[in-house]
Amino acid sequence: MREERNKKQQPNKRKRTAKSSAKQAVIEKSSNRSKPTAKSVNKKPHARKNKKKQVPISKRKKSIAHHKPQKTVYTLLFNVIFYGFILFVVIGSIIFATTKNADKSVLGHRFLGVLTDSMVPRDPEKQKGGFHSGDVIIIKNIAGNEAEVGDIITFRPSIKSQAFLTHRVKEKLDHLGETKGTYYITQGDANLAEDVPVNEKQVIGKKILVIPKIGAFLSFVRENPFVSIIFLISVFGFITIIRYYILNK
Repeated sequence: MREERNKKQQPNKRKRTAKSSAKQAVIEKSSNRSKPTAKSVNKKPHARKNKKKQVPISKRKKSIAHHKPQKTVYTLLFNVIFYGFILFVVIGSIIFATTKNADKSVLGHRFLGVLTDSMVPRDPEKQKGGFHSGDVIIIKNIAGNEAEVGDIITFRPSIKSQAFLTHRVKEKLDHLGETKGTYYITQGDANLAEDVPVNEKQVIGKKILVIPKIGAFLSFVRENPFVSIIFLISVFGFITIIRYYILNK
């Protein structure tokens, strides 16, 4: 009897152990699903890190490539304007300080101070290129027969004259009376009467540029060269400091 009971109990025990092992397997599977694997844990942070690194670097490269050429162009333009202005002032001052004879020219150009208002335009729309007393005009040397109607030319009132006049050409002639040659009829924009006809031998040059209101300054430079040099050096240093501050702001 005992042996039969033991035989009946053994299958029941086996069923119970099989059920418990099945339950444990289900629990292990569910726990394995809930827990991330080592590969998945390692992959996600790397992917996030790569995304964070790649996007800003590409944007930075684009912004650097976009802004660097602009900065270099602006700096180059500023340097050209700055040093060009300084050289112009220094060279002009030296010319006026050292050249008292108006017959001398530098690279085919002359600097002349305006003493009268004969070229102040009465009709600015039609009379373009006029100037006032106190201005400085730059004259380009030309051959006597190269001027045309409408040009503003500088000439001597007479061949032996040391003074100059700068007026506008109203008419160009190939003869005057029975005398052949190139002659000009000139008149100041502010004047009501024409000048005496000008022979091509009296023509010095043609006005190409007007620098307003610096005649007094350049006259001071001519009369006080040493003081002017010290002043120019001081101004140059001041402008250099401002330039350095603006570019590094």
